Amino acid sequence: MPEDDLLMEIPSLTDTHSDSDSEGPLGRYMSVLELVAAFQGALTLADAATILDLPKTTVHRLLKGLERADLVHSGRGRNRVYNLGPRLGRLLHAAADEGWITALARPHLQELVETSGETCYLTRLVGHRVLVAVSVSPEVRWRGYVQPGIEMLPHAAATAKAIMAFQSNGLIEQVLSGTLPEFTANTRTDAAWIKNEFAKVREHNYATCIGEIDEGLAALAVPIKQSNGQVLHALGITGPLQRIMDSFMPDRIKILKLAASKLESALSLGASIAGRNDK
Repeated sequence: MPEDDLLMEIPSLTDTHSDSDSEGPLGRYMSVLELVAAFQGALTLADAATILDLPKTTVHRLLKGLERADLVHSGRGRNRVYNLGPRLGRLLHAAADEGWITALARPHLQELVETSGETCYLTRLVGHRVLVAVSVSPEVRWRGYVQPGIEMLPHAAATAKAIMAFQSNGLIEQVLSGTLPEFTANTRTDAAWIKNEFAKVREHNYATCIGEIDEGLAALAVPIKQSNGQVLHALGITGPLQRIMDSFMPDRIKILKLAASKLESALSLGASIAGRNDK
């Protein structure tokens, strides 16, 4: 479901029979969400009720609504604690200015291009779409052009597979319910095959595109995992199929994973610095 429909997922948002104060129902949800953000992994239902001076039944209703909207998630057991949910992370990520992402990623991509001799690029998850954020190509006669801003489709593109494989079942179902074009004879559009492909990505921590968009081209990609386990970016390399999928493919995957590790640190720091502007 698109992030624009986010609030529609929260039950009783317009039901004011139990919210007679001036804050209103949306304010109540936001107050709870702010508490979860402030005390991630530690806040319990009892804590929230005490801090907000609300009945536990009211706070429980608010938390369940936020959970159904995928804005928070909780552990198990009697004294479960709450954390921010992946949907909120995707929403905040989608609003990020790409300028700092480009500034931080380009040096790492340039280094990877010099090592591999191929076109390398960074993609990011924006809502339910995977878009190219930064791309760098070698200064050679033949280049594999991957332009910033173009969409990578989840059933065929390596970087889209590397990102989508780690998303929630709900988001995956939403994406696979859309139109999945057949680019070549190698393109697969059946959901069962695609989900199995995602499972392989989670197992091996890399994805491939073998003539699935262009019969003569191939790509390798690895996810960039944040410290909280979320995957919002992927790093890819593309070029002629015979060259990308040759006997040196394991080496290419190895240098991709090393570069992804460096990018993870850079992007995490950048997000932290960029977030100061919102405070």
